[in-house]
Amino acid sequence: MNSEDTRLVAVVTGANRGIGKAIVRRLLLQASVPLIVYLTARSVERGQLAFDDLRREHLRWSAEEEEKEASTAAAAAPPPPQNELRFHQLDVSDLDSIHVFIEYLTLMHGEQSVDILVNNAGGVVYAGGDGEGGGEGHVVRTCDAKTAYQTVHMNYYTAVNVTSLLLPRLRPGARVVFLVTALAHLGIFSGDLPKVLASDELSLDGLHIIENGFISAVGKGTYGAYGFPPMPFAVAKAGLIAYARMLARVFARDPRGLLFAAVCPGYVRTDRAGPYAPLTPDQGAETPAYVALADAKRLRRHNGGLWKQLRPIKW
Repeated sequence: MNSEDTRLVAVVTGANRGIGKAIVRRLLLQASVPLIVYLTARSVERGQLAFDDLRREHLRWSAEEEEKEASTAAAAAPPPPQNELRFHQLDVSDLDSIHVFIEYLTLMHGEQSVDILVNNAGGVVYAGGDGEGGGEGHVVRTCDAKTAYQTVHMNYYTAVNVTSLLLPRLRPGARVVFLVTALAHLGIFSGDLPKVLASDELSLDGLHIIENGFISAVGKGTYGAYGFPPMPFAVAKAGLIAYARMLARVFARDPRGLLFAAVCPGYVRTDRAGPYAPLTPDQGAETPAYVALADAKRLRRHNGGLWKQLRPIKW
């Protein structure tokens, strides 16, 4: 561990492609905050390819910036610490993989080792298949039990597990960002569910009961009677929106001043959403990257809130 390295440490999950990769790019190519950015991915091969691609891009950008600085008087001043890209394998569905990654972060950066956590890993599950990657497109409305189970575990439980295990490792002022969809608004639920999800009394156990209740109700064909929509992806992401709100409340008195946010990237042109979505991955990465680096005072006013298009929105 290098105690003299003052750069912030950022971790992006599911970052080998799409929005996750674009978030890493935005963090890496910004010059306002010196960062060590961890690109993580389930597949070592795909993660390494993304790392190599972004590293080449970063080197080109750095060379261009140095050339600009050399032609100005400011070149005489010492340059700020340079952003650095690192890759580490992380399968967010595997607790052993999460623990190995945390042990590595502890070794490299100390007991409190993370300043920014972007929970991007997840995706859409298709009937008879699976998916990977954040976003708003292709919100599945097929309510078979297998799809519901896989979707909730891929999008809700993985992010909760990663965050729960990293919470003790977060540094003062750290922020945690969850990639969600604005389609997971309270209006898609009926009965008592909207009130329960938005309650200041909701606990993590209660949130687990809701998500597991959806899976069970789908299996029995009674999800509508319990107030759930036929949208597994949106139900899972609604769980993360509620989780961000809950964390902001639970850690309100934590001396570290932790910040939490759920961010909708919009309908993004990814492998899963298809070529006709209106936003590029880079456009979809704009708000997550903004929240990851935004002024703490603004974030604190909306701690635990839902964001889209660079501003907080009503859930």
